[in-house]
Amino acid sequence: MDDEVGRVVAVERQLQRSLGAWVGVSTVGGAAAIAVGRSRKDPLLRAFGLQTLLWAAADAGVLAASTRGNTPPAGRLRALLIANAAADVAYVGIGSALAARPDRVPQRLRGLGRQERRRTSDAAVRGHGLAVVVQGLALLVIDSTAAARLRPPRP
Repeated sequence: MDDEVGRVVAVERQLQRSLGAWVGVSTVGGAAAIAVGRSRKDPLLRAFGLQTLLWAAADAGVLAASTRGNTPPAGRLRALLIANAAADVAYVGIGSALAARPDRVPQRLRGLGRQERRRTSDAAVRGHGLAVVVQGLALLVIDSTAAARLRPPRP
């Protein structure tokens, strides 16, 4: 049983390192995309950067929560990672749809709160969608790699 706990701890630590690295890449990349997008007045880059920074914040929250508490059993962690991988695939699909067909996003979803004077442009919707695709793909690699390392050993 100690071997299994050690294996789970090793996978959990690698998962935390991978997610931490991705948070760093997303933070720097998102900030850079916003800066370049502002200087070029490019709504796609600004939206890509903003969406990337939002994902970095969410991932940082997940990372912080993962460092608190006990190490879960291998089966439970693997099931969680598989569920996360399924969600990652959904993120890629949704992001792809937004990037490919921003014109299909209803206008009522493009307003900013009660003041609907500013509408999100098609270029900005495309930028948000592309960022969701990138995040979904990266998280799919992170989650599925960790889940594969937790496969039960063959008899």
